[in-house]
Amino acid sequence: MLRVTVETLAAHREQVLELPNGATGFDLLKTLHFAPDAHLLVRDEAPIPLDEPLRDGEKIRVIPVVSGGK
Repeated sequence: MLRVTVETLAAHREQVLELPNGATGFDLLKTLHFAPDAHLLVRDEAPIPLDEPLRDGEKIRVIPVVSGGK
């Protein structure tokens, strides 16, 4: 198991999740019940792809994607 600290900007909340070894960003969003196409994952100020493996002990920010306009 690996532990990841997740900062959810929309909820202004931080939590620690335990995920299976080899879990990806997609697995993280699935665990949180968040739509993958509506959120960005950020590690160390840089976005990461959803298929990126997560690292034990790291912090990931989950940012909702806002779209709109004319």
